[in-house]
Amino acid sequence: MSHFLGIDVGTGSARAGVFDHTGTLLASAKRDIEVWREAGDIVEQSSNDIWRAVCAATREAVAQSGVAPEAIAGIGFDATC
Repeated sequence: MSHFLGIDVGTGSARAGVFDHTGTLLASAKRDIEVWREAGDIVEQSSNDIWRAVCAATREAVAQSGVAPEAIAGIGFDATC
């Protein structure tokens, strides 16, 4: 049976979910992303922090789902940060 991984990266967090072939969510995880704000309208983020959040959320969601990583047939990725 095929399983799928969805990853969504927003301004404040990275989220990952594991779904079965019917689209049912089996497990999900979220990791916050740090945002630095400076005077005026300056906002910064660390690409390393974003990547760490994506990896941690993905690992946790897959572990919680009980799905073997090699059973993940596809990945959907969205980022708005």
